[in-house]
Amino acid sequence: MTSISLTAVDTEIQEASKVLYNHICSPLSELDMEMIRSVPEGGNWQDIPPEIIQKSARLTQIHRSGGRTTYYGRLRKNLPSYTINTYFNRPGNGTFVHPEQNRLISMREAARLQSFTDQYRFLGSYSSRYKQIGNAVPPLLARAVATLFDPGLVIDLFSGAGGLSEGFVQAGHDVILASDCNSNMCKTYAYNHPATEVIQVDLHLREQSENLLEEIERTLAGRHLNTLVGGPPCQGFSTAGNRNALDSRNSLVFRMLEIVHTLQPHNVVIENVPGLKWMQQGQVLESVVRALEELEYSVSVHNLKAEEFGVPQRRRRVFVVGQRDGDCKAAPAGVLAPIVRGRTRDDVKLGAKDLPSPVSVSEAISDLPLIVSGGGEDLIEYDVNWTTTDYQRLMRESLSFDDFITKRAEQG
Repeated sequence: MTSISLTAVDTEIQEASKVLYNHICSPLSELDMEMIRSVPEGGNWQDIPPEIIQKSARLTQIHRSGGRTTYYGRLRKNLPSYTINTYFNRPGNGTFVHPEQNRLISMREAARLQSFTDQYRFLGSYSSRYKQIGNAVPPLLARAVATLFDPGLVIDLFSGAGGLSEGFVQAGHDVILASDCNSNMCKTYAYNHPATEVIQVDLHLREQSENLLEEIERTLAGRHLNTLVGGPPCQGFSTAGNRNALDSRNSLVFRMLEIVHTLQPHNVVIENVPGLKWMQQGQVLESVVRALEELEYSVSVHNLKAEEFGVPQRRRRVFVVGQRDGDCKAAPAGVLAPIVRGRTRDDVKLGAKDLPSPVSVSEAISDLPLIVSGGGEDLIEYDVNWTTTDYQRLMRESLSFDDFITKRAEQG
């Protein structure tokens, strides 16, 4: 178990309004470039000509057997993106091609689509940063969940780069300690949350789990914990690949429940992918709910759509919410219209006519500088005159979230 301090990372100070971090995109091979040039805005692998498909064994297999229509996809400017996962450095694993430029989206563009503000800087190796951004809970989605509770002391387990914490901070909570097993995740978290104690710990290991509990007790110093939050690793639950009931990472959700039993927080939030609902025919989720109920929590399970809460992305997540001394929490009310997809990729419509439209890809990233495939810089100067949309102002922190929603409602 290792404590991560801010002195362990680069702490250079920059004027907030003039800085842009992490605007770097992954390079493409000549064949990948040939492929994406064939894909129009909103298109996918089905738009790639046969003479190019035959050059790739993987694409040939997809063409023969069929594949997800998100593969080799180019983003549409006028809609939220598809899910940003950890593979946005590859064209063949999702819809990650820039809507207008022949390149993949940059780390900063992916972070914008995840609703991280531009001052949120990602550290560590490039491969780690893709994981940090793609695995994160979108802060604006986390913010919506955080508003279900009165502000108070929060501890974040399996914190990753800090998306869940960031949402709780934006909602007025005080995150006093966070933990993760990955050193790069911890460094990014510590850089962006300098007032929070950050502990690198592997909760698979019983001794490290016990040491973390001791550190939590020291940090609380007799104060009561309001909310324990966490997003246990979801690889075993994910629908992105084959779900594996025996994946050792699945056991971490039950390690979190052991910590709940010890700390007895007033509220508990467990975040995961929708696949959690189907794991072992629903028995895993049922076990989690039952364990919380046995600890005298009122439990509710919320299936949330990120675009309803200001995130320019069609990401779906499950939140298991436990509360002491109260009824089950109703799901947070969406403030923007959800996307409803029909039978085809192009059959898309809004699910609520009385709410403003969700944030589009263009609104989210159109101000960011042009870069070539494999190009960009980790730190560049940002000209405030580039900003053209309210979402960009929100990301530049020159507009509050409440004002953003108010203005969007006025615009219709």
